[in-house]
Amino acid sequence: MKYILGIDVGGTKIAAGLVDKNYKVSQVSILPTSQTDLMGQLERLIRDYSGFSAIGLGMPGQVLPNGMIRSLGNVPSWKPVNLKQALHSKFYVPVNVINDAKAFALAEASIGAGKSFETVAGVILGTGIGVGLVSNKKIYLGANSLAGEIGHFEMPNGKFFEEEVRQAGPFKNAKQAHKYLRSLMSFIVRSIDPEIIIVGGGWGRLS
Repeated sequence: MKYILGIDVGGTKIAAGLVDKNYKVSQVSILPTSQTDLMGQLERLIRDYSGFSAIGLGMPGQVLPNGMIRSLGNVPSWKPVNLKQALHSKFYVPVNVINDAKAFALAEASIGAGKSFETVAGVILGTGIGVGLVSNKKIYLGANSLAGEIGHFEMPNGKFFEEEVRQAGPFKNAKQAHKYLRSLMSFIVRSIDPEIIIVGGGWGRLS
């Protein structure tokens, strides 16, 4: 059986596993995100796996269509690199790299809670805040692959939205996070107007 090695990179943790043709995930690994050598960490993680025929990565930042990642807001030590080319040259399998929120939105729109809807917004609420928009099962990237980087819109006080949220947290329940969730959902509804909004990430577990 052919497997794809899926790797979800967040600002705090990385989750990886082998995915089969029925989307069943096995051999799951979870580890803290390196803040000093993320590239080396990814290479070591990939070497721990075998039997895969392709690699798919979700990265927490701006990912250009060619696989270039210039910076990661929550991993300041990241150096600009075309991750798609770099990993392909080391492991000799097809590599696809995409923003993590866009990957989440596409997965939910294809086989998850949004599969019955034409327009789906997937929201990652974790170390960073990102949104992916899928229309008719296709991701909308924007002119510079920045569509959905809502966490980085600037507030009147000069701070980025996710910076202000981070300073106000961590939140223990949804009531504490209410005003930020309300603002975020209002922004999404009035700018994107999706049929469904699906929330993932650490905030999704708030009660």
